[in-house]
Amino acid sequence: MKSIFIILPLFLLISFSAISQIDKRNLTIDVIGSAKITVKPDVGILIIGIRENDLNFSDAITSLNKKTKDVTSQIASIGFKEEDIKTTDFKIEKYTVYVKDQNIDSGYVATQSITVDFKNSKETITRILNTFAKSNTDFTLNFDFKLSDELRTKVQDELIKLSIESSKHKAQLIASSTGVRLGKILDIGYGNNYYGGM
Repeated sequence: MKSIFIILPLFLLISFSAISQIDKRNLTIDVIGSAKITVKPDVGILIIGIRENDLNFSDAITSLNKKTKDVTSQIASIGFKEEDIKTTDFKIEKYTVYVKDQNIDSGYVATQSITVDFKNSKETITRILNTFAKSNTDFTLNFDFKLSDELRTKVQDELIKLSIESSKHKAQLIASSTGVRLGKILDIGYGNNYYGGM
């Protein structure tokens, strides 16, 4: 099962004062805290690619539509709602084949993708694979995975907490190692300098 690594750096500017400090300047240390979490994606994406070649433009589209209906009905038979099944990336273009040093016009190729999001579970993936193993329609089948908005927000909140803990720990370690006392936080930089992505 695919996992997603998430890294969040956080920049923290903390003032400190030396225990036997004579110079009254406001001294600061800059600390970058970071956090990393491994998360199991909670949303799966089924992506089915369909392709149809035909010498006639309209016949290529008609055949593609027939395959799309076949695949859509198979997806619905698994238990997905029709409104959750989306068709994307429709394209039709001339199809040429290179044979014996020349291009031969071979009609048209029409392509389209069908996608549906689902709650990520081994059971659902197994049902999808079992259904399409019996299919007579030509297609390519792929899975992708992502975090739901709810899980993404929860993970981002946790990353911020962990990044702050990391930066505070580093600042305290630097202070105790150099014989200074930490003061207040002067500035926190979040999301401005770096975004590690999800």
